[in-house]
Amino acid sequence: MRRILKYLIILTIFITSSYFIAGFYVAYQILKIDHSCGLHEGSLPNNWSTSIDAHQYKNLSQRVLRENFPSKNYFLKDWQDVYFVSRDKDVKLNGWLFNFFPNRPIIIVTHGINPNGKCKSEANLVASLLVNKNFNVLTIDLRNYGQSDRVTSFEDLGLRSYQDILGAFDFLKKIGFSNSQIGLHGISLGASTSIFAAFHEPEISAIWSDSSLAEFNMILKDEIARYGLSIEFGPVVSLAGKILTGTNPTLLSPALKLSKTQSYFFTHGDSDTRVLTRHFQYFKEYSLKNKIDAKFWLVKDSDHLDGMLKYPEEYSNKMEKFFNSKLK
Repeated sequence: MRRILKYLIILTIFITSSYFIAGFYVAYQILKIDHSCGLHEGSLPNNWSTSIDAHQYKNLSQRVLRENFPSKNYFLKDWQDVYFVSRDKDVKLNGWLFNFFPNRPIIIVTHGINPNGKCKSEANLVASLLVNKNFNVLTIDLRNYGQSDRVTSFEDLGLRSYQDILGAFDFLKKIGFSNSQIGLHGISLGASTSIFAAFHEPEISAIWSDSSLAEFNMILKDEIARYGLSIEFGPVVSLAGKILTGTNPTLLSPALKLSKTQSYFFTHGDSDTRVLTRHFQYFKEYSLKNKIDAKFWLVKDSDHLDGMLKYPEEYSNKMEKFFNSKLK
């Protein structure tokens, strides 16, 4: 009997230890930051290319799309390298300012999760599409990315770095833009972060969200599944995330931060394998139920962030219509 009890205790310790180790491993892998821009490191508005990392895409259609995209047609020659502070005053940030059009709106463009930054092709393309529609643009590096301050080794998922977008908002006001002229464009996790920023700054009136996650439990299940684990590991992954980042990851539900006084445009690929399309549907259902002012574009035959590459003209036309109607 004692031997059986001993084995049961050992087995319990083994299972419990394995559970916690697996959970912390997944959280570490998700949240550990690569401070670089990956293969796009060093790319500028006048020399970026989608083909640089095309070979890393497992999806053949995504790879071919990026190999053949005419990046040179969207180069921008002139910009200012600017520095400003986050609303979290100890954090210094860097951005590229494209300020060409007096008395026209300006859009803050925010990149996604690592390896990423304003040097990545998506941010550069969005900037070009907006500039070609006579919008001014500020592309930024959030904390821990690019030329901005590195303050931690782990991604806070926008739960703190939303203050960096608000720092960019404050900077633009200081150089002459009014509240009603400043809009937000967020790419993937940058879209979630932009929604959080707008929630904390009611004066921001227009937010474009490209491929954002919508709700914590949904994205937690999705991310855990990538590592072959079930949702039963959710509590320990969440606990590990809180320990590693010092934030509460269960607050990562940008759909619940939508405001009735602000306007949104949501776009998503209908075949997105990175942030599943059910997040887009969640935003849509939540917005309709709560009478949120929001437009929706589900892009056909498109995986994660493919829309701007497959249909750049339609993408830019929709941005032009949205921001012109919401900004002054």
